[in-house]
Amino acid sequence: MKPKYIDLQVNGHGGVDLLSAKTPDEVRVVSRSLFKNEVAGYLPTIITTSLQSAVRSIELIETVRKEPKPGEALILGIHLEGPFISTEKAGVHPKEFITPPNLEHLKALLSAGSVRLVTLAPEIAGAKDLIKYLVGQEIIVSLGHSNATKSEANAGFDAGAKTVTHLFNGMSKPPAQGLSDVAIERQDVMVQVIADGVHVSDDLLMQTLPKIMDRFIITNDAVAAAGLGDGNFTFGDINVVAKNGQARSIDGKLAGGVANLGDSINRLIALGIPIETAIASATTRPCDLIGISYESVISQFN
Repeated sequence: MKPKYIDLQVNGHGGVDLLSAKTPDEVRVVSRSLFKNEVAGYLPTIITTSLQSAVRSIELIETVRKEPKPGEALILGIHLEGPFISTEKAGVHPKEFITPPNLEHLKALLSAGSVRLVTLAPEIAGAKDLIKYLVGQEIIVSLGHSNATKSEANAGFDAGAKTVTHLFNGMSKPPAQGLSDVAIERQDVMVQVIADGVHVSDDLLMQTLPKIMDRFIITNDAVAAAGLGDGNFTFGDINVVAKNGQARSIDGKLAGGVANLGDSINRLIALGIPIETAIASATTRPCDLIGISYESVISQFN
């Protein structure tokens, strides 16, 4: 079966956490595990960590990106999820490494490899300047792990951000007003959402997806446990327990997904989403967002 899906947020897979990986072969374990789960291309995602650790991980991933091998999902670039995020909406991101927007810090990260997507919180002082800089570098900005008000969220999008990272997770949920509302309201915003039945309830998905039917993208936010099942794993410096289709930190916080995109698409179809729309949300749409031809990715496997 040929791979077909595109995932913009992969923290790990097949037992390997990308932030903890020490060798190219470990990164390739992730790529091979994704390939077995029908993923054709993905963005390895580096969560909030020290600058030294992030640069090391990006440089390691780059060695694999430049030399893909048969039976591996293609690395389409890096997704930086942090460190310029809100301490109030950090989730499992280590708060000690959350950093105020800093251009030199950002440049050091960008120089380490091919970064295509950066998640940051728009309400933090200096964030808009980083957004404008990234847009100038043709890097997609996603708003996430944010406690932004509606006006702060709008300011982030007006500065050039194009999408949100895992809608409703790491941001205020309805009826609270904030980033999630703005993402749903604005027709110029692509909306990334985890559709595994764990991160967002089916009821909330059913209420929301009709409002964003032509602009939502699904992801798994996959962690090391994905592709394996229950067990104990790492997520950066965090210990994670995978059980009953969920990956949680020791203190119970959701740490990412363990489902696969095929399951998520089937869930969407069962909720009444047209099959063509469900498939597009994990194939052409994510490619369109990051400026890559879907056909060029799939053609690598012909």
